[in-house]
Amino acid sequence: MEAHVSETGTYRSELTARLRSATDDIAWVVRGLLEEQAHYRPVPGEWSIHEHLSHLRDMEQEVYLPLLRWATVPEMLDPRDYSRREWRERRYDPEEPLAAIMADLQRMRDEELAIFRGMGDATWTRYRTDTRWGPLTCQWIAEVMYRHTLDHLQGIMGLVQDLHLAALEPPPIIVGGYIGGGAAP
Repeated sequence: MEAHVSETGTYRSELTARLRSATDDIAWVVRGLLEEQAHYRPVPGEWSIHEHLSHLRDMEQEVYLPLLRWATVPEMLDPRDYSRREWRERRYDPEEPLAAIMADLQRMRDEELAIFRGMGDATWTRYRTDTRWGPLTCQWIAEVMYRHTLDHLQGIMGLVQDLHLAALEPPPIIVGGYIGGGAAP
C-alpha cells in the first residue's frame, strides 16, 4: 500500500528542496573567487559578495535557525531582535574567508532542512502568535528563508557578472603616451 502524502507535505518537500538548491547555487557561484573579487563593489555603499554572504549567514545564525528551533521546541527562547547595524559593527569580519562563511551557512542549512524533514503537517502549519516576530508558522519561516536566500543569490550573481565582464574588457589602447585613438592634446 502506498503512503499518502498531503498537499502540505508535498509543498514542504518541494520548498525545502528549493532552499537546498538555492544554497548550493550560492556555493557554486562563490567557489573559487579571489579575495579581491569577493570584496568588489560597483559603487561605494553597495554590498560586496563577501558582505552578502556574511549577512546571509548571520541571519541564519541569529534569526532563522533560532526562530525555527523556537517554533518546534517548546522550551526554546524567543530569538532576539536583529539589527543590521549590530551585525556590521560587531559581527562582520571582512577578513573571514568566503569558504568559512559558506561552510557555516551550509551546516546551518543542513540542520534547518533536517528539522523541516522531521516535522509533520501539524507542526509545519502551527500558527504561532506568542512571539515578537509576529504571527508565523514553520512554513512562513521556510518561505522567508528561501526568499532571503534568493535575494542575496541575485545580488551575488549580479556582482559576479560584473566581474566576468570586466575580465573580458579589452585594455585601453595607448598611443604615444596617450590613451585612446584620437589626436594628442
